[in-house]
Amino acid sequence: MTSTASAASSGHPDRWSAIGLLIATGIVFGAMFPLGKLAQQAGVSPLPWTLAMLLGGGLLLLLLSFARKQPIEMSRRHLRYYVIAGFFTMGLPYFILFTVMPHLGVGLSSVVYTLPPILTLTFAAMIGLERPGLRRVLGIGLGFIGAAIIAGQRSSLPSPDLQGWLILAFAIPASVAVGNIFRTRFWPPGSAALPLSAGTMLAGGIWMTLIILGKGQGPLIATLGEAPLLALLQAALNACQFLMFMRLQQMAGPVYVSQMGYVGTATGLVSGALFFGETYSPWIWAASATIAAGVLVVNSDRRA
Repeated sequence: MTSTASAASSGHPDRWSAIGLLIATGIVFGAMFPLGKLAQQAGVSPLPWTLAMLLGGGLLLLLLSFARKQPIEMSRRHLRYYVIAGFFTMGLPYFILFTVMPHLGVGLSSVVYTLPPILTLTFAAMIGLERPGLRRVLGIGLGFIGAAIIAGQRSSLPSPDLQGWLILAFAIPASVAVGNIFRTRFWPPGSAALPLSAGTMLAGGIWMTLIILGKGQGPLIATLGEAPLLALLQAALNACQFLMFMRLQQMAGPVYVSQMGYVGTATGLVSGALFFGETYSPWIWAASATIAAGVLVVNSDRRA
């Protein structure tokens, strides 16, 4: 995987495939935010919506795996991969996302997805997967400055009492970054992206089932009947997005794939403003631009 990532970040033709896949993955991922908002407006509870997205998407990927004669491996190593990757990549971040979205709205909820590239690089450096130079360290610093602006400006929020929800939302990029590192470090040798995607998403669905049962919200699963077509569309898009996501990680590595969040954030901000009448203060835009500048600096010195 390391040689593939290096090729993708140099002049190799795969670079353009990676860029195209990054943009496509981010756009499909960004569609999750307005669809989730529409579902909540229709009366669907957040956790059952997340469950349908994960289990439905996982089942679609499972069917596709069997159709392509790539069955899911069930060795102890693979099962460990599914369980841990499913928790950090799917279960925990989506649980937090759809918990905070009713309070923060589509745009603000998506802003935290600008941070996974910075955090992924930070964690990768901490465990020796990457050795960032001075330029990349500067980029990391810019990213954290942007995050601090968002978290610290109570006046930048629609209501000052939403700051606690926004701080909780920052656990999302931390979880996503841990998932990015884990999937790269422990990707089972010789395994294809499709069956690993199916197993990871189904494991995420199992985690979500446990969360729902633990919170006593089992009866709320019936609220999915308020928007069944939306739930099916979300599951299909989630399956498509995660399959592209895993393929992109296989091509270009954890730091590169985490930049999908920038395209997703842009989609979330624009859709929130256009379709839901959400407005954002200049601080939000300035902080987002600062974080984006940090990623540009980080990627101007790609050595991994």
